Amino acid sequence: MATLLYSDPIPTVQARYRRELAETLAGVGTTASLAHWSRPVEGMPGALGTVRMGLNCLWNTVRARLARQPLLQLWPSLGLLEARGWASRRHARWVLFHDPSPLRRQHGFSDRSRRWARRAPAATRPTLLVQSRAALDVVREALPAHPAVLTMHPILDEQRLVAKTPRPSVVVAGQFKPARDLDLLADLGPRLRRAGWTTTVVGRGWPPVEGWDVDDRFVSEDELDDLLGSAWALLLPYREYFQSGVAVRALENGTPTVGEATPFLADLLPGHEALRVPVGAGAEAYVAALSHVTDDPAPMQAAFRDYRDRARRSWGTVVADAR
Repeated sequence: MATLLYSDPIPTVQARYRRELAETLAGVGTTASLAHWSRPVEGMPGALGTVRMGLNCLWNTVRARLARQPLLQLWPSLGLLEARGWASRRHARWVLFHDPSPLRRQHGFSDRSRRWARRAPAATRPTLLVQSRAALDVVREALPAHPAVLTMHPILDEQRLVAKTPRPSVVVAGQFKPARDLDLLADLGPRLRRAGWTTTVVGRGWPPVEGWDVDDRFVSEDELDDLLGSAWALLLPYREYFQSGVAVRALENGTPTVGEATPFLADLLPGHEALRVPVGAGAEAYVAALSHVTDDPAPMQAAFRDYRDRARRSWGTVVADAR
């Protein structure tokens, strides 16, 4: 079995993602192994913590350049700078860009960073990996000379099914961010409740939202799986996003996702167009989409197997260079 070495600078945040990636890669005969020298770039408060995280970024980049085997960076802690910093003439290098155009200011995404990255010598440019067609467009515009590849967000091998709630239920899950559409939720919640739905929001930082039971806290992995699995639908009330790990997680738990008709959702559930609403649509369109959700797990079982197979094929193509 081939082995892919990776660096993960945010190991706590991406614990679930690494599990999904390991199982997806195992499905194509590849093991995923964390580089022993990889240092974290998360959870270090204060000025001293910022300095330590910056030094760890530089450490990871230097060690990546010295590594004598194929290597994948699971999060670009230096942004676009890693599209040049992660250089190798002899071994494959991949840098995974989850959000190639961050919603909030981050280091390494300035115009100066982009110009510097564009000047990377052709023979040393790493391959840039993205997980949605929208992200691929952004990366190709920012760094047109770099090789860029679309991969599917990895997914677990086995689907976990639990009993659905007796009444129709919809959940919004994840930490609050400015990209969440609070106006939509406030309009949608009362309509759904009048129609008999249970409406729940869970995640840190959420303000009160009319028509929703808001649980402003961090929930454990098992609790989140139970919440997603028992719901009839996951709702993505985003104004902007590239891909959604929680939507993949909902599918792992047998639950469909309702949201705007983005390329990511089209690739996640290609046979379920009725669950997607036009971009910019209002609450009525979401009510209509949710009306197509049922507590029958069979459609999501087939959708899970289809997505898992496509995810394996996409990653199999990427790691072929590592064999």
